[in-house]
Amino acid sequence: MNYVVGSRYPKPGEKVLIVQKKDYSSGKLTEGVVKDVLTSKQFHPRGHKVRLANGIIGRVQRFADDNSAQTTEDEPTKPIENEKFLPSEDDLV
Repeated sequence: MNYVVGSRYPKPGEKVLIVQKKDYSSGKLTEGVVKDVLTSKQFHPRGHKVRLANGIIGRVQRFADDNSAQTTEDEPTKPIENEKFLPSEDDLV
């Protein structure tokens, strides 16, 4: 199953990979469990904004249960390259 960023609405309790605002330029992903979904729209082109159980806030880039997010021991999770994460209007204060 290929996940298109922003097409699947996250639910509390789901395991996801997010990009934090500070990591937009590097594309480093952080894994965690969704505590709250902060985006109300069913689709968001840059990924739904969520708060993880540990308090970290970021935009969902992958779901851990998707085949695209699963890796073997030979393939460590790598940051997404060649893709810039630009802040949206709701990220700017």
